[in-house]
Amino acid sequence: MKFWLSLVSVMEVDQLVEIAKYAEEVGFGGITCADHLVMPTRIDSKYPYTPDGEVFWPENTPWPDPWVTLATMGAVTSKIQLMTNIYLAALRDPFTAAKSVATAAVFNEGRVRCGLSAGWIKEEYDLARVDFHSRGRRLDEIITAMKTLWTGEKVSHRGEFFNFDALMCPAPKQPIPIWCGGDSKPAIRRAALNDGWLPTPMTLAGMTAAAENIRGLRRSARLPLE
Repeated sequence: MKFWLSLVSVMEVDQLVEIAKYAEEVGFGGITCADHLVMPTRIDSKYPYTPDGEVFWPENTPWPDPWVTLATMGAVTSKIQLMTNIYLAALRDPFTAAKSVATAAVFNEGRVRCGLSAGWIKEEYDLARVDFHSRGRRLDEIITAMKTLWTGEKVSHRGEFFNFDALMCPAPKQPIPIWCGGDSKPAIRRAALNDGWLPTPMTLAGMTAAAENIRGLRRSARLPLE
């Protein structure tokens, strides 16, 4: 078993690099940081993981760009794994998302994983002028587009949200694992069809059932269970 350190809502941004160095020294297997593109000054959306729907972090919590942050941590470490938990890729276009993740991976070959989810703050989507209600489908398409762009070859993509013929370099030398967060049916399906699952807070019984559901979906898709 490997333990990971989550840096979600850490206020002391100036200490993040030293935290990463120390986490590696004491044996953590990986480190994660969270993401918000922009924080609305008013949030009416209810946070899904507290009884009253209120967030647990202070209003002035910093949200540094996760890929810049992870790449900086990677520059002062040598073996600890680096992952977003989670990256709101659907708030970006596929080129911005693919380039950010790939660049971090190129400088930290074999240590970067992309943890992503659709998110829950409608007001954040409104600020970015991205439709909130189609965010799940948009995220699925962005995942497909990113994997295509990461080949480093001339590629074509035709989808519901994006159509392009493009070439993106530098490309990672090996596939970037994609882990998906959430506990909704679409989120579980997304996790099953990719490389890992980032569960939300839930009971042991709930997590066991969700994990078995993921295994069943992978068996149906003829994907490996390990």
